[in-house]
Amino acid sequence: MISRVIITSKPNSPEAESVSSDIGAYLTSKGLTVRYFDLLSGGQLTVDKREADLVVVIGGDGTIMRTLRRVDGVPLLGIKVGALGFLCESTPEEAKPILDKILSGNYYLEFKTRLCPRYKEARFYDVMNEAVIASSRPSRILSILLSKDGTPIYRGKADGIIVSTTTGSTAYALSAGGVIIDPALDLMEVVLICPLSTGVRPFIVPISSTLEIRLLRDGSQGILVLDGDEVSPIEQEAPVIIEKSDKPACLIRVKPPDFYRRVREKTKIPLEV
Repeated sequence: MISRVIITSKPNSPEAESVSSDIGAYLTSKGLTVRYFDLLSGGQLTVDKREADLVVVIGGDGTIMRTLRRVDGVPLLGIKVGALGFLCESTPEEAKPILDKILSGNYYLEFKTRLCPRYKEARFYDVMNEAVIASSRPSRILSILLSKDGTPIYRGKADGIIVSTTTGSTAYALSAGGVIIDPALDLMEVVLICPLSTGVRPFIVPISSTLEIRLLRDGSQGILVLDGDEVSPIEQEAPVIIEKSDKPACLIRVKPPDFYRRVREKTKIPLEV
């Protein structure tokens, strides 16, 4: 039963703030306990099942991904305010009927795999879309050694490397030449950004794989970017380890997702019938 709701919203967005207040008032009128938190700030609060039964995010995909860093095991409902809402379940206009369905128990939970990146002694937050290693110096190329489960599978030069989840296959990885991956498949995709060898194509590996990425000394130093946010410089010969997280993201749904419709809307892929 859902009785405690936390609402967070896209910063510096009057529209998101207005929708947030309206949704909060509506849920309060239904007898729920509603709290507003700025989960996108640099604070230490982590929301778990002791704090809430549902987290409502007013914003787009970036807002959802940043909120997920602070949420542990609580279902999240995304209400789209912004340009991209691939992960969102609702628009502001649909939000109240969808919330009514959720409160009556007519929903299901969708669990999405995240990746756990580690570098030296640091274990960063889990990523929903992708981990990227890029050059720390514009126009300088990286020299990359990629290994899977201890076996080298690529050595060469490129502007960067993307390790993507299935969810992230329609984000940066797709823009960099990756493939669209059906959400029924749970795997990792590796895409080289502008590789020096033109024949290099994306790698698809099992989600159980452990990937190790080293930057070699005959290339530039790098930076590690997780879901669009830079988190650490990367030294040469110091490995970045990426593997499946044991904590998937949990999204609340009321209708079966039409993945290919969303892909067509985003990519403008034609459909002829």
